[in-house]
Amino acid sequence: MKFTTSRLAMTTAVVMTASVVLAGCASSGGGGQEGGGDPVKIGASLPLTGPLQAFGTSLQTGYQKAVDEVNDAGGLDVDGTKRPVQLVVQDNASTGDTAGSQARDLILDDEVVALLGPATPPLSIPVSSAAEQAGIPALFTITPLEAWKGGNPDGWKWAWDVFFDEDQMTDTQFQTADLVETNKKVALFTDQEEDGIVMGGLWAEKAAEFGYDLVYQAQFPVGNTNFSSQVAEAKAADADIIISQVIPPDGIALLKEFKAQSYDPELFFLEKAGNTGGYPELSGGLADGTLAANWFAEGMGLDREGEFIDEFSGELGGVNSDLGTIVYGYSIAKVLLDAITAAGSTDPGAINQAIGATDATYPAGHIAFGDDNAAATIAVQTQWVGNDAVMVLDADGKAAADVVVPTPGLE
Repeated sequence: MKFTTSRLAMTTAVVMTASVVLAGCASSGGGGQEGGGDPVKIGASLPLTGPLQAFGTSLQTGYQKAVDEVNDAGGLDVDGTKRPVQLVVQDNASTGDTAGSQARDLILDDEVVALLGPATPPLSIPVSSAAEQAGIPALFTITPLEAWKGGNPDGWKWAWDVFFDEDQMTDTQFQTADLVETNKKVALFTDQEEDGIVMGGLWAEKAAEFGYDLVYQAQFPVGNTNFSSQVAEAKAADADIIISQVIPPDGIALLKEFKAQSYDPELFFLEKAGNTGGYPELSGGLADGTLAANWFAEGMGLDREGEFIDEFSGELGGVNSDLGTIVYGYSIAKVLLDAITAAGSTDPGAINQAIGATDATYPAGHIAFGDDNAAATIAVQTQWVGNDAVMVLDADGKAAADVVVPTPGLE
């Protein structure tokens, strides 16, 4: 499914199954644009349907906002000519092979000058590989850095990633647990995709360093729906703290099993799944009080934080990770558009060099890339309270609000 547009009608409703169809309309050109000449085409393969749909629709909103701002101002200045920007989007249905194939189609058939990525390593790595093969710059976010870098041990040259580093992020669960009284027993539930492997390994290593006892660890394939034996073992081990990394549908299945076994831990960290806007409602209330590392939260003090909250929190139903994904999508799109302006050209090599020279503050934070083509931002911890993901641990690893225990949705 392809959308060629510079202003798309968005849907921000979060749906957890692959049967959902995006309702969108296509147009060319952006409102108020004055630019002449051929449009500068930017491509994106996004998970607009499937289990990662919440990330895809939010990224598309952020990308489109950045494109619309440039077009409304008259377009990009390229070689002294104002040119409109056109965003070409395809739906990869949350499938990595499709994302890679679509990236190649966008490069070869649509002749885009650069790519904006999907989300998560299983989708972003195939798109990164396509960019490397073609020699086309590609920018990514909502893709943890270490897992993404692991997709190319030789190092990425044309692909760039802006997000948190798992080494810092996997501290936040233990730092948050330090804020409440528990028996310090931890159970891990992690899937076998790149995120789960990297994060699960780090949590297992760090538990003892933070003074916690890892009493149980479950690893399982993505799409697992039967957690009965794993939950029973964690319960028998008397773990007060659950740290999980699962996709949204698997997270609901996991919560249902905890509820079925009357197992209400003091703290339940639901990484990735818990970063879905409206997740407590989607889970029938079971996710109320669960926690998740977050890249955006009210009170972080990020550039234009209040502006984005005012513009989007109403339609998203609260301040949550969907809003943060819009912010990060907007930010990397701005990095790309600024790089094209700095290059004064649509030559891929010139754009790639300009991306590497980025050193500026955007709504996602300060962005400057290292030699590994990664720009690390800081993760905080949030807890679902109603429709809002409330920051309970700030960027300095300090308490930002009281943590509600035990997990209300499982009581």
